[in-house]
Amino acid sequence: MASKQTRSRQRRAAAPSRSHTGPRVLSAATIAAAVLYPPVTAQAGVPVHTGLPAMPAAAAQAPCLPGTVTAADQAIADQLRPSMNGPRLGASVNGRSIACARAIIGTVQARGLGPRAAIIAVTTAIAESTLHNHAVAYDHDSLGLFQQRPSQGWGRPDQLVDPEYATNAFLSSMLRKYPGDSWMTGDIGAICQTVQRSAYPLAYTPEAHDAQLIVAKLWTVAPSVPAAPAPAAPAPTTVPAVPSGPYQKALVATGTELGALDGRTDLALADWNDDKRPDLILVKGASAATGRTEVRIMDGATDFATLLLTRSTALEATDDRHAYAITDWNGDSRPDLMVVQRSGTASGHTEVSILDGASAFRQLLLKQAGTALTATDDRHRFAVTDWNGDSRPDLVVIQTSGTAGNKIQVQVLDGASNFQRHLTPTIVTTEAANPDHRVAVTDYNNDRRPDLVVMQASVTADGRTRLTVLDGAANLQRRLAGADTAPGVSAHLDLLITDWNTDRRPDLMMVQKTGTASGRTELVILGG
Repeated sequence: MASKQTRSRQRRAAAPSRSHTGPRVLSAATIAAAVLYPPVTAQAGVPVHTGLPAMPAAAAQAPCLPGTVTAADQAIADQLRPSMNGPRLGASVNGRSIACARAIIGTVQARGLGPRAAIIAVTTAIAESTLHNHAVAYDHDSLGLFQQRPSQGWGRPDQLVDPEYATNAFLSSMLRKYPGDSWMTGDIGAICQTVQRSAYPLAYTPEAHDAQLIVAKLWTVAPSVPAAPAPAAPAPTTVPAVPSGPYQKALVATGTELGALDGRTDLALADWNDDKRPDLILVKGASAATGRTEVRIMDGATDFATLLLTRSTALEATDDRHAYAITDWNGDSRPDLMVVQRSGTASGHTEVSILDGASAFRQLLLKQAGTALTATDDRHRFAVTDWNGDSRPDLVVIQTSGTAGNKIQVQVLDGASNFQRHLTPTIVTTEAANPDHRVAVTDYNNDRRPDLVVMQASVTADGRTRLTVLDGAANLQRRLAGADTAPGVSAHLDLLITDWNTDRRPDLMMVQKTGTASGRTELVILGG
């Protein structure tokens, strides 16, 4: 039977969940903390950020468990560290982190909940506090492992720095919002966000991998905590498997400094400022100020927090008949903008214009060149690559639906001829056609031959985006690789391919342009 003190704690822990209602406004202390204590890195020299305000590692902290951090805690941290790669905690895990995780897991066990509840709670605590029990508020009045706010009904300040109370408060809120054990299924990051209502909803999923590792290690050795009433349904007896393989782990999860973007803003990636980091290029069909096609470039080195360029181009307004791609057309090591007009041209053919990056897209390198293609439509996607190794960018045209054999078809136009001739006959791939498929061209296996990546976006919360890679060396007739991403709806996201962490493996960027809790464009990069 729970003690009187424990029962009192549990009643107080049932306070309504209102921790992060509305956008987070950073205080001066929070901004200073972010400058003085940069986020941890998942790989040496490769910074990764979640968009959450950084907390000073040296801030006043309350112990998570009585006594000091044990040698066993430090040993577990040392064992887990090589496998930890989340943006918030990752390789900085230490004995204090493990001690705080033990306190959370012990409370979950005492409440009669299973390992998945512990994973959800630890995921949240990693994202919110990097498993630091903050006794001083640096973001509004947020305190403790879960950064719960007294002003939002979570409890008194002294209660919120008590890991047992704070964990019970989190669990009580989760059980209210997910009745009937519905928290047992669905995306872990989405469950964390529903409880916390954070201004940074994408911050939780990238930490689930590390939380699973910690819970798997501690579940059988977690300390005993005074028992709380158990839920009606039995808890599972096994810890979920830790995901592995490509596109399971986030390298970056962040809100950009961009507001919501409309449907006529297309995205691309290229190294604009030659710092060896991919920058995000946004092409808007018509600027409200000038009525011309507009380009904005966000700096990848700052996780897209800094604007490198805003410029109206030499082109009049473009519309849904146009597609965009980035390439170095003239070999000056500056990204140029290719604009493809599918239909409505004077020639009756698909036409290409190329704007010079060195002039900030104010000058045309190629103007409305008619190609060997007749008019195309929105079933056709365009990419640029050096298909035949002549150091000239070629135009790859991928038809994703409406083909005779119901297979994705590819045509390649020779850049050396200004796209006046085909380099190959039409390639009929092995992949079924689907108008919802996204496609990209990249050298997936580093054989200097362009490969085709077909991305099948998911439509349900527990779905997975499926990537299939067709081998360019086999004329796209052989499947080179296949992978499913971590769970999560992606049908409404823009999907881009890039090598973010310079490991020569293509990574997947998923961009949400509208509908985010923060009101900003947000993105996640999954490591390939």
